[in-house]
Amino acid sequence: MTAIVVLDPLPTPRPDHKRYTNPPPTKLGVFFWRWRVWFEATFALTVMEPWEQSVALAIYLVVFVLILMYLVLYLPQHMVVMQRRAVYYLWGEEGDEKVWW
Repeated sequence: MTAIVVLDPLPTPRPDHKRYTNPPPTKLGVFFWRWRVWFEATFALTVMEPWEQSVALAIYLVVFVLILMYLVLYLPQHMVVMQRRAVYYLWGEEGDEKVWW
């Protein structure tokens, strides 16, 4: 008498890398998938635990917001100061404000 052995299919390996290896079917989905994979590979997010990814993304977000605030709030005034200094260094005098505005 022979015994029949039925093997169950193997479970998916842990961690499951399907989200990195299988791009979505639509062109827009492929675009965002490629961008996400590039972003995660550039900032080494693929080697982190989920909680570490959250902390790293929070830090990136805070730094990005601070840089954006500088560009919007402080850079215009700083450019005016730099323009005045350039006029002084080039022509040796303060210059007339009406000429520049």
